[in-house]
Amino acid sequence: MKTIRDGLRMARLFVRLVWEMFRNRPKLNDDLENNFLICKKICQKVVRAAGIEMNVSYAERVPTDKKFLMVSNHRCFFDVVFLLACLEEPVSFVAAKELWHYPLLHRYLDSIFCIALDRNPSGVSDLKSDIMSMREALMQRNVVLFPEGECSYYEEKMQPFKKGGFLGITGMDVNIIPVFLKINEIHNIGRWMIPKGEVAVYVGSAFQPEKVKERGNRAGRMAAYAQRRVEQLQREASGEEA
Repeated sequence: MKTIRDGLRMARLFVRLVWEMFRNRPKLNDDLENNFLICKKICQKVVRAAGIEMNVSYAERVPTDKKFLMVSNHRCFFDVVFLLACLEEPVSFVAAKELWHYPLLHRYLDSIFCIALDRNPSGVSDLKSDIMSMREALMQRNVVLFPEGECSYYEEKMQPFKKGGFLGITGMDVNIIPVFLKINEIHNIGRWMIPKGEVAVYVGSAFQPEKVKERGNRAGRMAAYAQRRVEQLQREASGEEA
């Protein structure tokens, strides 16, 4: 019975999301701020429809006067919905290229200038193209990256942050903002994960690439350091440290 209820809930949320995306599609244009606000309103409606209570801690740490790269843990598909629903500054997301195969989603990804990255680049030219895409994006707008590369689902322990998303930012004057998403309860319907109850977003203090003084490959150092900063927020969210 519980599985049936969760399945119906998932279906309602999916239908609501698709309907809102379809209904608002004509309002999209070439303006990032306009399109971000449309996405934000859609995601806020989905969060309310899901009965999820969202809380944001340290929202004031998100800079308003300088471009930033936000790095977050990645539990499920809804992480994107949660961040869009609560962020005030327009953002673009780094996303897997295969997501552009879905026409309606493709339109929304392009509308907020998301960056399509190949999770398995076939050669040096593909890798260089991805690096340039990241650098160009960060020079113009705020970007959100999920460095784990895929959802961790039931595992609260984060997967190792991959260095690929950090290759393009070495030497850049950009604020890196660690974020931890805490989902208290999550259920699965097949491959779909449904958060329930409360979702908390913890925003950490910014750091810059040149401040990372670790041994090894520079992008790898930044990935490892960023993960430690997100894990610190996780411990804070769990009450393990102030």
